Amino acid sequence: MAPIVHTYRSGETGLFVNSYLVEGADGVVAVDAPLLLSDGRAFRARLEALRKPLLGVVVTHPHPDHYNTITELLAGEAVPVIAHRDVDREIRAKDDAKRAQWGPMFGDEWPASAMFPSRTVADEESVEFGDLRFTAWDFGPCESESETVWLLDGGDTAFVGDLAFNGTHAYLADGHTDAWLTALDRADEALAGVRTLYVGHGPPAALAALADQRRYLLMAREAIARVAGGRAQLTEDEANRVMSLMERYLPSAPLSWLVGAGAPAVAAELAALSRDAAAGSGVGP
Repeated sequence: MAPIVHTYRSGETGLFVNSYLVEGADGVVAVDAPLLLSDGRAFRARLEALRKPLLGVVVTHPHPDHYNTITELLAGEAVPVIAHRDVDREIRAKDDAKRAQWGPMFGDEWPASAMFPSRTVADEESVEFGDLRFTAWDFGPCESESETVWLLDGGDTAFVGDLAFNGTHAYLADGHTDAWLTALDRADEALAGVRTLYVGHGPPAALAALADQRRYLLMAREAIARVAGGRAQLTEDEANRVMSLMERYLPSAPLSWLVGAGAPAVAAELAALSRDAAAGSGVGP
């Protein structure tokens, strides 16, 4: 049978994050898992409704809204959880800090502990689960510290995590927009044969979503640069001004608060890039 992709989309509190169940003849592979416990349990229920075994889990990147409830999904089953080695390293390094930062906000909806990957892969390494075969393509720092696109065997379907958002505002707080733009340029060529991008937030998209994401990032950087005026810091009011500008750019999109939360990190990134450029050209004191 041809693989069937089932989407579980969390609500607004769960950041409208997508988690996927890829159904093959022999079983099911999950791509990511939701942020909140209630969504993780609902995702498990969606799996059980398919009446096929869970063969494995692949993780796109190291943000908790994409791995936080893997424990609920597995429900005690011995199932491999696979991530690119850089994603695995970042999850392990930052999970405690993410728990301290976000756990109090979400209370009982935040899991007591996270399940880390049990196996890592290198760039362009493939893994097989019954009749389903996935290949990991590493795009490095983007929206997060490390972004993996998982290409489903056949070449026309890719699970791109947060390399591109579709119809929602984007998380910018890791401050890698320059590298993200470079990765989008590379992805546009590398994924040229892909027909469907299953994104981390929003409905499935065509390859044009990569160009849309590029335009969004350029607009966000321009808005932040104008408000910051070269400074590496933004006040709360200034971050809110950036959020308002981006709401006008993408007026019907949810999660605009992510822009305000991420604007200071991008201001610091742009200031550092400007300093580096000046140092490289010999301009300045």
